[in-house]
Amino acid sequence: MLEVLPETHDNVLAVRVSKELSVPDFDRYRNMASDLMRKHKETHIYYEMADVNWVQPVAAIESALFDVIHAFDYGRIAMVGDKRWQEWGAKVASRVKKDGIRYFDPAHKEQAMKWVLKGE
Repeated sequence: MLEVLPETHDNVLAVRVSKELSVPDFDRYRNMASDLMRKHKETHIYYEMADVNWVQPVAAIESALFDVIHAFDYGRIAMVGDKRWQEWGAKVASRVKKDGIRYFDPAHKEQAMKWVLKGE
């Protein structure tokens, strides 16, 4: 399930994914990110994974392709998660992002949001 957070504005997209990331969820995310990327030089992303237990394989593949195509359209990216595979995924995806991805433990999600919003 994809939830758009209130911090989404201007060139910032803030989302929380819970339970399962499905293809329709990814399509919604991709459309929002694409819209911001067309309007702004850089799009900053806050991506929080809360109790995610499954990512549909097609959604994972589509996400990877989107990241490669738009690697230079991203600005600051923070991923918040609590599972080892999420941290590993952030490290792998970081390689195709202009400025990489910073991974944060849920205890530091306020710091992650601050970094995305202000670069601090």
